[in-house]
Amino acid sequence: MNTKVNVIVPVYNVGAYLTEFFESLMNQTFQDFDVWVVNDKSTDNSLDIIENFANSFPDKIHIINNVINLGLCGARNEGLNQCDSQGEYILLLDSDDYIAPEFIEKMVNNADKYHADVTICGLERFDDKTRKTICVEMINNPEELITDIKNFDLLGYMNPVVWNKLYRRTVISDVRFTAIKRSEDTIFLFSVLPEVKSIKFINEVLYHYRLRETSLSGAITNEIFESMLEGFKEAKENFNKDKKYCEFMELFVVQMFIRCGIGGTCRLSFKNMQKAQFYINRTRKFMDENFPEWRKNRYLSLKYAYKKSTYALAVCCASMAYKCHLFVVIVYVYWLMSQVLKKDFRA
Repeated sequence: MNTKVNVIVPVYNVGAYLTEFFESLMNQTFQDFDVWVVNDKSTDNSLDIIENFANSFPDKIHIINNVINLGLCGARNEGLNQCDSQGEYILLLDSDDYIAPEFIEKMVNNADKYHADVTICGLERFDDKTRKTICVEMINNPEELITDIKNFDLLGYMNPVVWNKLYRRTVISDVRFTAIKRSEDTIFLFSVLPEVKSIKFINEVLYHYRLRETSLSGAITNEIFESMLEGFKEAKENFNKDKKYCEFMELFVVQMFIRCGIGGTCRLSFKNMQKAQFYINRTRKFMDENFPEWRKNRYLSLKYAYKKSTYALAVCCASMAYKCHLFVVIVYVYWLMSQVLKKDFRA
């Protein structure tokens, strides 16, 4: 009998968090799943913890030990390549987070009931040290099944992360992660969309994402930022080669603006606020040269956004600030929210 869900879990030096993660996973109210743990050459005690849980659940936990460190994208791909290809659904989880006891049950039940290709739940970001909630996302989405995918404008604004999404296996069977070092989930989502016929939201927090001390600024470097820009450029070039992606390009540009123009630029600026204007100019030049359509994108216009959510309006105000050479003000406001008030600017 085939396993209903295959859970892909890349692991690299997260021994401090693995026990909580595995306990939340193995105590699920729904148990028809297999776990494919990809140990990406960890140098801490991660493998010991993985093996201890595998010994306790030998029929459920499968260990893949990478010969070399492949990074997050490579580790996920290795898991996708080696897992049992007959499972009906795929989950791609992060090993330093934890999930609600009914996470898999509710995701699968909704996917089955509505025949959804992608099922998405709400998430909480919490501070690693204090355990306090930083923000809650993805809990105010449409209740009805989404079937008009190409005209579903929320795709441009919603969080594209993979770990709060249950994918039907047949939808992602031929899709793999690119080598981009940040925003890999955005490109993965838009690579999948042409095959997606339906999306179902669960407006309830079922996933708990850990914000570590380096999450807001230290996790990005100049190298990672340049990799992100290059990754979006290459993705656009690849998408333009196939007509099936063209109908999602306008929404893809919105995600590019949010990830590069707002998120990447702000977080890199946080590391050295004296260079904020330099990073802003670098990003604007990149967008003008590779995504010139961002300036006339209807989803980045105030005329469109005022009818939508507060978040959409904020994104469009950021777009306007770029055009008026005032985005540095947004950087300082974002810094105040994240560093001083411990708030986050999210969809």
